[in-house]
Amino acid sequence: MSKEIAITDNKLATLRNTIAPGLTDSEFGLFGEIVKSTGLNPFTKEIWAIKAGGRLQLMTGINGFLRIANSHPAFDGMEVQHEWDGKTLVACTVKVYRKDRKFPSVATAYMQEYRKKTPVWDSMPSVMLAKCAKSLAIREAFIQELGGLYTAEEMPANYAPPKETIDLGNQTIATVDVQTGEVLAEEKDDIPADWSESPVNKRARTTYYTVANLEGEKKEAAIKYLEANVAKPISEEIWQCPIRLAKLTSCIIEDYEA
Repeated sequence: MSKEIAITDNKLATLRNTIAPGLTDSEFGLFGEIVKSTGLNPFTKEIWAIKAGGRLQLMTGINGFLRIANSHPAFDGMEVQHEWDGKTLVACTVKVYRKDRKFPSVATAYMQEYRKKTPVWDSMPSVMLAKCAKSLAIREAFIQELGGLYTAEEMPANYAPPKETIDLGNQTIATVDVQTGEVLAEEKDDIPADWSESPVNKRARTTYYTVANLEGEKKEAAIKYLEANVAKPISEEIWQCPIRLAKLTSCIIEDYEA
């Protein structure tokens, strides 16, 4: 059974403009071939492309690696073992077995090399380090299928993912990794509580807001909020934003979609 997924011209255009921006024609062509050959779905963030240091980097999440491994007829399970120094997590070793090989593929991820200063690493270090070790071992076991792919989890500690700011409600805003959705940081904002509505935690079409009907502190606060959410001023009164902002809908009457 073929693993290729069907991508129409319209989906290709959407893919080019959202999930794989900034790629040259040849880079995008390569990305498309990898998408088709792996069967990973870029629209559900199973695979994406980034430019790092001017070079193309194809990436996926650990679930993408696990999906490919589990769908391979030779996959025969894996073992995960953590290494501790007292209460300090030092490393994680993963063994991936194949039915057609005598010895397993073994990989070790060390905490000092992979730990990131994010809430998810602080709360679940053993889970995150295991994801890194699984990525290394699965790629070694299935090099033909995954030789050019890396997971977001195994990127080095100094990796800076593309970010965006979203509204979590309850006067809380979060900085998230655009590709994985991982919350990198949370903080309270100073927007009046009576502006809050239902949380918005997903991208929408480009939205335009006008602050022409606001005055004084409300206008200043609205502009600050727009700036924090990657909005760009089109004029002194009109702002363009890549996401719909819940808090502004209760104080800005004239908003409309492109």
